[in-house]
Amino acid sequence: MDNWDDFRFLVALSKAGTMTAAAKMLGTNTATVSRRIDRLSETLGTPAFVKTADGWKPSEAVREIISIANTFDGELRSAMNTNSQDKTNQLVSLNVGSVPIVTSQVLFPGLRRHGDMLDGVSLTFSDRIFREGLGENDLVIMYGAPESGRVVTRRVGQLTFRLYGWKGGKPTGEWVGLAQEHDEYPPMQMAFDTFKCPPRMRVESFTALYDLMLQTKLPGPLPDTLAAQDSELVTIKTAHEPFRGEFWMMFHESRRGDPAMRKVVDWVTRSFQDVDFDRVQQSRAG
Repeated sequence: MDNWDDFRFLVALSKAGTMTAAAKMLGTNTATVSRRIDRLSETLGTPAFVKTADGWKPSEAVREIISIANTFDGELRSAMNTNSQDKTNQLVSLNVGSVPIVTSQVLFPGLRRHGDMLDGVSLTFSDRIFREGLGENDLVIMYGAPESGRVVTRRVGQLTFRLYGWKGGKPTGEWVGLAQEHDEYPPMQMAFDTFKCPPRMRVESFTALYDLMLQTKLPGPLPDTLAAQDSELVTIKTAHEPFRGEFWMMFHESRRGDPAMRKVVDWVTRSFQDVDFDRVQQSRAG
């Protein structure tokens, strides 16, 4: 592989999973990505990527090359960010991928409370649901412990979920919930066991679920942080204990020394600590 620029196309497609998304990351077009990957495959004498139902996956022939390229890319970003933080006033940009409920209920309030911790850092937030690895993100926050690999992982906090209904609401046996692919998620299982039927309507996220509950006045599962914002919501007694979902963050190990990454990691941790503190205060007030 004589052209070092080819590494960019390998890394981009391995992160994005589609030619279109890789082209967007690289600031080029889909045809160019396809052509460069085909050229790499010809050089290797074997396909560099394999098309699957979940997108393009690296073949065994390039997995180690991509791993080395990712490490180099991370170390280069760390060095550049260190230089930017030390010698210039230029903002360092990082992409944070997170499940929507964490973004809205933990990270956004964290910006209001502790935005000063992100001095010199510009963040781009994106929804991340059911995807593996970092993808195009510098840091990812996910439900449950990530699989091991060349990443740094850390448990950062938890959110508590219960079933909620409305004050004065008449039980109808109906409820609303998340989309079918979330049915195995414990808050949904709690609702299935309690109502003994599928949800009447479904949506993709807890924030959308709250809006749906507000309009239909039907019960459903919600995180305490979101339910606490509406005084008309009340908990529904069930045979289940409240579900406490653990959330983890991960980033590539080559970014350990990145000062911008350290700032974001510290800020995410602090934002989750606020959720824990608020829960204790609410418990004492109750």
